[in-house]
Amino acid sequence: MGLSLTKKSSGGGGASFKDRFAAWWHGTELREAEPDFDDGEYKEVEVDDDGEEVAAEASDSPDAWSEAKCEIAKGLWTPGFISPGGSEYVEELVAGCSLSSDETMLEVGIGMGGNTTTIVGKFGNYVTGYENDEKLAAEAKKTAVEYDIDSKVKIVGEPFDLAKVKTNYFRAALMREVLYTMDDKETVLAKMCDSLKEGEAYLVITDFLFDENAESEELAAWKQTQPNPVHPWTAEALKNCLESHGVLARIMEDESERYSEMIRGA
Repeated sequence: MGLSLTKKSSGGGGASFKDRFAAWWHGTELREAEPDFDDGEYKEVEVDDDGEEVAAEASDSPDAWSEAKCEIAKGLWTPGFISPGGSEYVEELVAGCSLSSDETMLEVGIGMGGNTTTIVGKFGNYVTGYENDEKLAAEAKKTAVEYDIDSKVKIVGEPFDLAKVKTNYFRAALMREVLYTMDDKETVLAKMCDSLKEGEAYLVITDFLFDENAESEELAAWKQTQPNPVHPWTAEALKNCLESHGVLARIMEDESERYSEMIRGA
């Protein structure tokens, strides 16, 4: 995806546009370049009363969702969403999941709550959503209140792989663009499969699936831009894992071109 912005001023010095945009997107502090008075390395750190260096807060992590990054995502993907598609696409994803006002859905990686808002608004079901990022979890709670669905939504702010999840409880489960960031995929998928009701239940996953051994230059470049490590998996590995936990991989579609179109459209 390319992004072009007009340069506002031509003043010399200071941080580059690339550094400014990266700081804005990742929510990290931008420090302007200091005059080069000597050849020594300069590093500013925070110290405690004993002179020991203080570790950076979790919110300073490059993968943290800052307020600016959340606003950019809302502008691109519509309010509540952190990935392409919007409400129409989400409705399509879960249309065949037999959701109703009596059913409950599990969502792993609830983001800012866009998927949940759409699904509850359409089907009236309950949702239990897990979100590892504190900022996104807080945004999702605000979204639920704003759309008056907070009585239908339970948001859990902790990593899903460490959570205790009810078994044989959910009619459907949804996870969008999260699995590729997880190293221990089997544990996560086993929990999701076990959480589904026996009989007719549905698991919907959208993710980036690829073979690391057949990596292209474009794929390698994309991996370098990701704030967290990328843990590749093939579609075949995903299918085998699901079926080993009693879930039939009934529909598997490559939506690469459609996904790209949604990004370009936004």
